[in-house]
Amino acid sequence: MRRFLIAITLFFTAAGLAPSVMAQEAATPEKIALVKRYYALVKLDKMFEQMFDRMGPAMIEQMKARDPNVSEEQTRLFLKVTGEATTQYLNKMMDRSATVYAEVYTLDELKYMVSFYEDPRGKAMIEKMPLVMEKASQIAVSLMPEFQDDLMKRMCEVTDCKAPKATKPKA
Repeated sequence: MRRFLIAITLFFTAAGLAPSVMAQEAATPEKIALVKRYYALVKLDKMFEQMFDRMGPAMIEQMKARDPNVSEEQTRLFLKVTGEATTQYLNKMMDRSATVYAEVYTLDELKYMVSFYEDPRGKAMIEKMPLVMEKASQIAVSLMPEFQDDLMKRMCEVTDCKAPKATKPKA
């Protein structure tokens, strides 16, 4: 769950919420409405739902590793409660971040963002994004053992520890 929340926070940061060198503007109701329209067009809520759905099995696996006696009913309830809490958190995050977008982007920029994603080319990008994300996730997963080994090696160079043997990726 922690990784999920970190991923969401990183998404909003990467999407333009990092500190800006540009002057901020007022978040007018018109601008906030455009941001929310943009969120709907890029299916932001669906993106987060899919991210949660992918993380659910890993969370259950971790839960069972901590307590092998966890029942199916407990895992079902865990996913239900986690899903409800995540939805509530995401709604708050989207509402609050809409103000940030509205302050950072000009009215013209927001209108262009919306018009782009209403255009067939923008719609095609959104429709293809799940496939891109799935393939990019597979790449990230395949690189993880190499990354972890490299990270451990680098840590051992600065902390004088013994690096563990290389891990092999799961097929």
